[in-house]
Amino acid sequence: MRHWNQFLGVCLLSACIAGCTNEEFVNPAERAEPTTRAAAEDYPTSGLNGMFGFAAVSNVTTGGTGGEIVYVYNETQLSTQLSGSDKRIVVIAANISSSGKTQINLGSNKSIIGSYAAHTLHNIYLRATSSTENMIFQNLTFSHDASINDNDDIQLYLHYGRGYWIDHCTFSGHSYDTNGSDLDKLLYIGGEKADYITISQCKFMNHRYGLILGYPDDGYQETHDAYPRLSMFNNYFDNVYTRAPGLMRYGHFHIKNNYVYHFHLGFTIAQNARIYSEGNYFEAGNYSGNILDDKANGSFTDVGSYPTVNGQNSPKTSFNPADSYSGYRVETPEYARSFAKSWAGSQSSSSAWVFGY
Repeated sequence: MRHWNQFLGVCLLSACIAGCTNEEFVNPAERAEPTTRAAAEDYPTSGLNGMFGFAAVSNVTTGGTGGEIVYVYNETQLSTQLSGSDKRIVVIAANISSSGKTQINLGSNKSIIGSYAAHTLHNIYLRATSSTENMIFQNLTFSHDASINDNDDIQLYLHYGRGYWIDHCTFSGHSYDTNGSDLDKLLYIGGEKADYITISQCKFMNHRYGLILGYPDDGYQETHDAYPRLSMFNNYFDNVYTRAPGLMRYGHFHIKNNYVYHFHLGFTIAQNARIYSEGNYFEAGNYSGNILDDKANGSFTDVGSYPTVNGQNSPKTSFNPADSYSGYRVETPEYARSFAKSWAGSQSSSSAWVFGY
């Protein structure tokens, strides 16, 4: 695991090799594309190092740590290895693509990790079920055709279960018209009380709509209030027109040291959202750059973001993430901007596998 410090200009390195055994060897004839065994084995092995925030509370998120390591090369293998509840580290060893939207249901207790050589899932849509929990997603690139753009077309859809860590993933999006009809989003977390989640070192790009967090409709506070508990650290939002970092309802959201560039609306504060923002950097780019879209029915506090956050209609929040977990530190907005531009998203070499604070 690497931590990066802009001001000292040094990287602190500590390596953690996952203590997993029993690799499954796949018949080369079944591979979707040629990939050498050495390349397939070259994937991030930092394990649980670098995870903090709500996903790390009470060891709720361990993914497939300690389980079998398997390598997948096509859609069929991916679907098979993500099913069930056995602990498993599933390594994406070849780019996997479908000609149209293909949904794969998630099991539980899995780490899905892209190799450095190949880690793209194109038109592959991963979706939780009522039995899904304890999942890690690392070093993946999610891409999809621009024609797949309905309201429910979301490549990572987590609406059940506890314990999710989404780390060093790129959601590449597609070209869009700001006045167009696209309704698809990059990521959804909420639904039936998905909880204890951290999103870190990810890159969200090129989309009319970004993230939806919390149950997606007003009027459900009696059944969905306080969910999810979600941390968002060291992420990069680039050319996401609205909902960057997200439309938030009901839950507790800790949004720290993220960089948002080229946007129209940032936070959309909706019903009962409790948002604690600190050290984020917002840069309008060619759009209007409104940091707050405040519906006046949530609560929000910002500490030290750039520029100063104005236009708040909701009261300050009583939620403070320090009451839920410790061990993190807040860097400056300038750190957030520089870190995200250098290290956020999926990576193609171990030298670029860096964690922020």
